[in-house]
Amino acid sequence: MRILRHFFVFVLIGISLTLSGQYTKEFKRLFHDASYLLESGFYEEAYNRYKNLLTLDPGNCNILFHCGVSCLSIQGNELEALTHLKKAVKCATPDYKNNSPDESRSPILTYFMLGKAYHLNYEFDQAVENYEKYLEFGGDEDPLQVDFARLQIEACARADSLMDHQPSFEFQSVLDHFDEYLPSCSNPVISGNGNTLIFLVDYPADKKIMITTRKGEFWTKPRVINNEIGMVGETYPVSLSYDGKDLYLAHEYYSHSDILVSTYEEGTWSRAKALGGNINGRTSETHASISKDGTKLYFTSDTRGGIGSMDIYVSALNGKGEWGVPKNLGPAINTMYEEHTPFISSNDSILFFSSQGHASMGGTDVFYSKLGADGTWGEPVSLGAPVNTTGEDLFFNPGWNELDGVYAVRKEDDPSSNAINMVIELDYEALASVEEEADTTEEEETPVDIEPPIVIPVVEVVTELLTSIPFDFAKYTLNIEARLEVKIMAELLLDHPETVVTLTGHTDATGPSDYNMLLSMQRVDQIAEYLESKGIAKSRIKLKGNGEESPIAWDNYPNGKAAPLGRYLNRHVIATVSGGPLPTPSIMSGVYVPRSLR
Repeated sequence: MRILRHFFVFVLIGISLTLSGQYTKEFKRLFHDASYLLESGFYEEAYNRYKNLLTLDPGNCNILFHCGVSCLSIQGNELEALTHLKKAVKCATPDYKNNSPDESRSPILTYFMLGKAYHLNYEFDQAVENYEKYLEFGGDEDPLQVDFARLQIEACARADSLMDHQPSFEFQSVLDHFDEYLPSCSNPVISGNGNTLIFLVDYPADKKIMITTRKGEFWTKPRVINNEIGMVGETYPVSLSYDGKDLYLAHEYYSHSDILVSTYEEGTWSRAKALGGNINGRTSETHASISKDGTKLYFTSDTRGGIGSMDIYVSALNGKGEWGVPKNLGPAINTMYEEHTPFISSNDSILFFSSQGHASMGGTDVFYSKLGADGTWGEPVSLGAPVNTTGEDLFFNPGWNELDGVYAVRKEDDPSSNAINMVIELDYEALASVEEEADTTEEEETPVDIEPPIVIPVVEVVTELLTSIPFDFAKYTLNIEARLEVKIMAELLLDHPETVVTLTGHTDATGPSDYNMLLSMQRVDQIAEYLESKGIAKSRIKLKGNGEESPIAWDNYPNGKAAPLGRYLNRHVIATVSGGPLPTPSIMSGVYVPRSLR
């Protein structure tokens, strides 16, 4: 499951283009770059490119359409999507030429996307109107997409009626006292006793897997465990065993995803290892949930022969300790669309999962299904609001009992970010009876207070720490991401007054080398000014400009094509903190470059 990132803002400066050959060449280059970023899932970067194209051709409905599509995939940009698509739909035509920079009209699909934008903004009448127009004019489109539009019309009516219902759930923020260190969180997993919580943090330069433990009513300061499990980049926690000792992870490779597991032993997490061939293949396995006794694994896969494009399967552990051949959960759970993020209850009787194909409020909603006495799954039931919205609702983790559910909820003061919340006052009356029925054949057990795993190892120290501070194209002012990194670094320097920091500025290879050298020095000067304003003595700060020299990533691929992500990574300042014992792991983001760019 791809967690989306902020990578760069591309700004055209100092270029005066007219409707000439130069304009056409530059426009086409930007268009293809933006298309590549959009198809690769870099939605914010794609959006910035498309906005630059709009400055060259403000009335281009094709570009307006792509701006809207990009915004629909960026959390918090729903209103911007609406603005672009309302303009783009005026030029919608069945004769649209796909992937052509010469096309200035928009496709019939614009009606569907405009309907989705209204839908996300809870304007249901307008959403239905545009979904219906898509059905009217788009009869020759992909049949699956046409059917999905019909589902969304039903979802609008359903969502409208549910808005007046009293919610069955309430949320309580878990880590708000650490909010300044946790810009956006997701994928929370929790142990059976509710005392160990692991989750993903979306930092500007990288993603980090972090762990916290509950001491009484309070949670300890989260710490990074990526070094222990040996995974960086697109790696996400997906499930934690009941005893809190086995952490299941999903890792995205270039072409597919695999499920891995790391075990907590002797005070540290082991290197993550991929599960066997019956779980992982040349397909994408994006999520897994382990049963309480550790003998069943519920996971998602797009393997051939499924009901939809992403199905839920279950595999049982055999006598040799190997996962057996998986079984599809069948049409009661899986639809012709996508199912995601399954979680199984403590006695295997209730499955929570997200689905596009069941009766939702729109997009992907969270459902639960009860396992009957005959071994078949019952009709899925929506959890309703506030868990479900008109957007993409994924990774609802009910925990191991009704008091320990955890969910990443959009922040009220920052719609583009999520915070980990505990689910409280759950309405589980109907579900509790199922749990009791499932337990009638078992002897009554005395609750055992399971000792939480010790998750705070002996603090290791190093003499040097590195971090990368990103900058926008041709800019030296500190953006939001840079400010967060510099703030964390300033706190580290204040906590360790014996240390010094060396700031080395870099640029990409775009533009004259003399200009790039000047720009790299302006970037380090900005950071130095910020550090001094926070009380760091000027004598502790060393400055150096490298310009476009010593890049950490490719500016261009070996075939000569531009590498947008590589150029973004090269637009940075390397900060090296040294001179004293420093704690590790550190909350500083470090320096990470994908193998494909070096």
